[in-house]
Formats: sequence, structure tokens, C-alpha cells
Amino acid sequence: MSRKRILILVVLIGGMIAVWLLLSSPAPKRSRALSQARGISLFGYDKQGRTTWALHAEQGDTKKGEDSTLTGVSLSFLSDKKVEAKAKCDTLSYSGDKATLTGNVTLSEDERIRLVTQRADWNTTAREISASDVTIEVQSGSITAPQFRYQTDDRRAIMSGGVKASLTGALPLTVNGDKADAHADLITIEGNVRVHVRDEIYTADNLEYSSTDDVATLSGGVVGTFSHGEITAGKLVIGKDETSASGSVHISLKSGFFGGS
Repeated sequence: MSRKRILILVVLIGGMIAVWLLLSSPAPKRSRALSQARGISLFGYDKQGRTTWALHAEQGDTKKGEDSTLTGVSLSFLSDKKVEAKAKCDTLSYSGDKATLTGNVTLSEDERIRLVTQRADWNTTAREISASDVTIEVQSGSITAPQFRYQTDDRRAIMSGGVKASLTGALPLTVNGDKADAHADLITIEGNVRVHVRDEIYTADNLEYSSTDDVATLSGGVVGTFSHGEITAGKLVIGKDETSASGSVHISLKSGFFGGS
């Protein structure tokens, strides 16, 4: 065989090997596109096209089809173009209609409600922010609960799992119950309510406290004990200067209530 034919044969064999290696090698992995931006603004709208929330972030990384992360986040919840509540956090991660706020999370509504925690979850479809094991500050004190939900449209805070409230009005109250609801200037506590005020203890099904009037109203099987007696009633109103009862009231007084032995 001539040298020329041998050279052509070697070239053909080498080409076939190169093609085989190319076809048999796995295709290089394509990394998902990563988009980085600064000064990000996002908005949410209701069915009528009105803005319900506005989000601003210092910067963010977004990946198509995956969770996206924003940093230096501030949130505003609006009603009729007026800011009704605000939230801030170090980092917000979101995917679809769900987001997680982490790091120095604060939620505030005027001077009525304020929450500080390290993590909260935000569901934009349910329009609700939730957190665990929190203490919220209210206009007239504080409430501690294992579970917390804030309805961003209704401006309502709902706490459950066993709550404890310290109401620091003109007549300080300590209240325990199953769950609580804080909306505007009214706090409602329901289920196995137990109230400590002065040297008195009351139990009832429900309690409503108005921070505007500084009045607590107990209802449903009210039973109270004080230093010189006991009282049962359907309803009991505790104010700064007086306590009044109504609805099948029964008072049992101990000796010494009117003085003497």
C-alpha cells in the first residue's frame, strides 16, 4: 500500500473517532439564567385594579422557575391609596404567591399593632402574614401567643394556641385565654378566659377590651372571687372607677365585708 493511501486511511479513521467521541460525550449543563437588579419595586392589585400592596427592595436575585430573593425589603399595605400597615425585613424569598420574610422582621399598623420577629410567612393570595411564638405590642399593652396571623386587607391580628395579654390601661389587667383578636381599638379574647385585676380573679367565656374607653367586658358564665366574697353573672363590666354586673347576678359575701368580725 502506498504512503498516500496509508495517510488518507489514517485521516479517515481519526475523523471517525473524533465524531464518535463528540456524539458520545454528554452535553454541557446549562446554568439557569440569573438576573440581578437594584432598586426593585413590585405591586399587588385587587380585582378592581386598585393597588393593595407595594414592595421596594434595595437589590435582588431572580431565577426563572425557582425561588427569588430580595434584600433590604420594605412593604406597604394600602387601602384607598392610603398606607394602613407597613413591614420590613432583611431578606424576602418568594415563589409564586408565597413569600418568607427573614431577619429583623417588623410589622406595624399605625400605633395600634407592632410585631418584631425573625421570620414570617406571607401569602399574597390569602392576603395574610403569619408567624410563630410572638409577642405583639398593642395600643394598650401586649399579647403573647404561639400562633399569629395578620389579615392585611382587614387589618386584623388573630392569635391562637393559648394567649396571654397584659393590658396596661388606667386599670391594669392580666388576661389568659385560648385565642385573641385585635382590630382597631378593640381586643377580644375567647375561651377559658381568666382575668387578674387588683386582688380579684374572674373567669368567663369571653372578654372584650376597648382601649378607647379603657373598659373590659366579660360575658358568658362569669365567676369572680374577691377578698370578701364571690360573684356569678352573665355579664360583668370592669371600669376604672367601678365594676357592674348584670344577668342572673348572685353575690355571696363573707363575714367582714361590712366591717367587724
